[in-house]
Amino acid sequence: MTGDMTKDNVFKSLIRFTGPLILSGLLQQLYYITDSVIVGNYVGELGLAAVGVSSPIFYVFIYIISGLVSGYTILLSHFYGAREYDKVSKLTNTFVLFIMISACIISAVGLAVKDSILVMLSTPVEVLQAGSEYLAITLLGVPFLVLYNLFGSMLRAIGDSKTPLYGIILSSIANIILDLVLINVFGLGVKGAAVATVIAQMAAGAYLGIFIYRRHSMFRISLRADQRDIALFSDSLKLGVPRVIQSTIASVGHLLLQNIMNSFGVDVVTAITTAYKIDALTMLPLVNISAAISIFVGQNIGAKNPERAEEGLKTGVILAAVWSIAVTFFVVSLGETMMKIFGVSAQVAAIGGRFFRTCAVFYPIFGLHNAYLGFLQGAKDVVFASSCSIIALSVRVLLSYTLASSLGSDVIAVSEICSWIVGAAICFVRYRNGRWKKLSGLETVRSIPAKLAH
Repeated sequence: MTGDMTKDNVFKSLIRFTGPLILSGLLQQLYYITDSVIVGNYVGELGLAAVGVSSPIFYVFIYIISGLVSGYTILLSHFYGAREYDKVSKLTNTFVLFIMISACIISAVGLAVKDSILVMLSTPVEVLQAGSEYLAITLLGVPFLVLYNLFGSMLRAIGDSKTPLYGIILSSIANIILDLVLINVFGLGVKGAAVATVIAQMAAGAYLGIFIYRRHSMFRISLRADQRDIALFSDSLKLGVPRVIQSTIASVGHLLLQNIMNSFGVDVVTAITTAYKIDALTMLPLVNISAAISIFVGQNIGAKNPERAEEGLKTGVILAAVWSIAVTFFVVSLGETMMKIFGVSAQVAAIGGRFFRTCAVFYPIFGLHNAYLGFLQGAKDVVFASSCSIIALSVRVLLSYTLASSLGSDVIAVSEICSWIVGAAICFVRYRNGRWKKLSGLETVRSIPAKLAH
């Protein structure tokens, strides 16, 4: 099986899976960065700020869906590692129906409350209307985005990270072409960027859906009642709901952080939201390494091989350390220059450069945090992993509001650094105490032969 990560050399297995995953992540970020570069250069800084203030609100709703999908993905990787393909099929049939209904509800709710949230967050009046228009279009596209991400998650859970990469390549190309046409030729502004994003995601989702239908019969949707299993679906919810709670709290936290950022004015909003796009691009491989560790661990624990799962973690930590150190030097030296690609002023670029110089030295800590978080999630220790993320975010929000008056806009970077340190420390301690072995059922499995021996 091409996606089986329970065999072969650990380093080769992880690299073979992680490489396309990292490329996918980088392309996904370039996808969003393209919107910002074209908006910044053809619409202006106010258009760029409109996209920046709208995106965190949009992701409030996406994070909820992503949390549910994560529970499905973790359980799927365990079943695949254990060769329980019938369970894969029944879980998928039940989950897809649920997640699509949820996506439609979330889209409708988002459209109803978007303007109230923008006003509540003290969004600068100059970008309020454009931000509302951008949100309306992207929220209408939520069901298509969910399908796109769900199909990619299915394939990654069974160890196929290459096909989702091809989907993202298709989506990125479509997005660039549509951005240029809709914004530059038809003059649709930020509305054009939003429409381009939705259409590009529809194209990628269709590509992945056709591939799955043709190549993986266990993922084919059936309307037969005996092909759905509520018990398996319930198990996926037990793994996914803690992530939903975490994501919901995280979304509220990010909105609170957005509120702090908005209070510093349009220049800071433009600078930091633009810097985060570059920051996300350079740091995303660390998140992808975490996702790879989670799938690797899930498959190997499903195959009752915890020693190999821990080897995967050690390899992942090394990969994260190498990348984070390299990126630190890159961002410190070129971060401010990269800001100017977005068409921002020298003053805005300088604010972004200062943000990079403050944060970048701590990227290795962020890498460690994500590596251990990925391991705990793959081992089904999702309640603790979610709690850890909530604690780290709480530290960030608390420090932001406490130190804003004394540190000014620098508080955005300082509070984020502190949250990385707290998160990394908590996850490491949890991994070392071995509680994850009981939660993933390994202690029970290991105890059976001992009892038989007696």
